[in-house]
Amino acid sequence: MKVTLLQKRGNVEEREFRTELDRAIRNLIDKLSATAAFHSFTQQGWTIVTVDGADAEVVVELLSQTFGLATSDVAKAELHGDYRGVVRNLSASGISVDIGIEHPKPTFVNVKLSSLQAQLADGIQSTSSRTIAQDYCIFPEMPSSIRVTRSTPNEIEGWLSDSQVSLFSNWITSGLERLQVFSCLPSQLESAIRKTQLERDIVSAEKLSLTVQSLVCKIGTDAIGLIPRVGSILKKNQLSPFIPRRIEEECRVWQNIVY
Repeated sequence: MKVTLLQKRGNVEEREFRTELDRAIRNLIDKLSATAAFHSFTQQGWTIVTVDGADAEVVVELLSQTFGLATSDVAKAELHGDYRGVVRNLSASGISVDIGIEHPKPTFVNVKLSSLQAQLADGIQSTSSRTIAQDYCIFPEMPSSIRVTRSTPNEIEGWLSDSQVSLFSNWITSGLERLQVFSCLPSQLESAIRKTQLERDIVSAEKLSLTVQSLVCKIGTDAIGLIPRVGSILKKNQLSPFIPRRIEEECRVWQNIVY
């Protein structure tokens, strides 16, 4: 069977992307009785994988948990449903999130600025989409989960899902700064960490998707201070600092949220 993953290649070289994808799939399958491999890209750039074998359904579920599966048809985007996707673009009026819809035509979920202000900036109307995007690192390629609040054949509107807001809350209340690295494979980041000897400055490197990584800084380490060091190796990558203190100063004060 063929499944479409919520994963695009972005600005990563195709050969390197497919090598990293194959490695990730092998680790998922492990000893299961199944095979899975890259097949092609959709017209919108999503990754299609073929899965076969006795444990194919188990592998598809693992792929869904790890990468997410595209909601390919607009008819499947149910009102009040939660869907994983990636940020497509940012404008003064909000953000557009791609959840994989390509039929009957590419359709994206629009999250209005007023919704972002309500969820991420205490409803302060003077907070711009640019400020919210910079503080929360909501840039193209960033994985994001949304809830559909309005759906027509031509337009879909939504809010950030409870799980997405909870994720931001957990990051902020931890007090640890992060450096988000876009269009970067895990192996590329691992190499950059070794070359710049960042092991002493970070807690971990988290994989937000196959092409978006998050460096979690140790207490007392500034994410902005890591940019010159990481950027000396990853010269072509967008590096964005996630700074809890700045978010609470410019957007809203957070407390632990449990949904």
